[in-house]
Amino acid sequence: MRVWFFSARQVLWWVLGCLTLGIFLGTKGIALLPVIGGNVQTGISGRTIVIDAGHGGIDPGAVSAAGALEKEITLQIAKELEDLLKKAAVYVVMVRHGDYDLADSSETNLLNRKRQDLNRRVLIAEEADADLYISIHANYFPSPRWSGAQTFYYEGSTQGEHLARTLQTELVRHLGPNNRLARPGDFRVLRDTTMPAAMVEVGFLSNPREAQLLSEESYQKQVAAAIFAGVLRYYGE
Repeated sequence: MRVWFFSARQVLWWVLGCLTLGIFLGTKGIALLPVIGGNVQTGISGRTIVIDAGHGGIDPGAVSAAGALEKEITLQIAKELEDLLKKAAVYVVMVRHGDYDLADSSETNLLNRKRQDLNRRVLIAEEADADLYISIHANYFPSPRWSGAQTFYYEGSTQGEHLARTLQTELVRHLGPNNRLARPGDFRVLRDTTMPAAMVEVGFLSNPREAQLLSEESYQKQVAAAIFAGVLRYYGE
């Protein structure tokens, strides 16, 4: 058997190397770990959450001055949120995965199409027996001065209000300060769903700066991360 002898300097370098590796794994390595802690993950895993990307198909929703379409922005954010929730062991029901509405293809009356579309979004959530319903939209106002994400809930829904408030808190925390608060809104997808539901207006397409941000993939990921953090907060409180 061969016996190895090391000088004091060699031993010192070996110890320093081990310390460096340990520091690296304790800092850089954190990025490789899930962002969800044990208790929080227990609260969210196994839940069924419906993500409703607003508009679609012949209904583009709001359109920015530069031509950004609400239906495309909401879908991209919904897909990013879907990925985050699935990593947290959530069963995700997407109202739509592509550029279409939920009305009958034979229906030509636009008002009837919209009614069918909204009714079927609600029906999807009810048939899934969902724990949460999150509807994603983008805002628009004639004046370009308004900006900021905002959430809505159906008045009288205690849990819907709690969900909207926690989502609003995380939107402000992740996207930057604004003075908007969670507000009641009489929207069919909030009024007719029986589970806690909230609508997230991710920003104003009428604001040139915000419209540009909402068109960027990195910002869409930010918005999705903010909504995800709000869901975690909702179940963690």
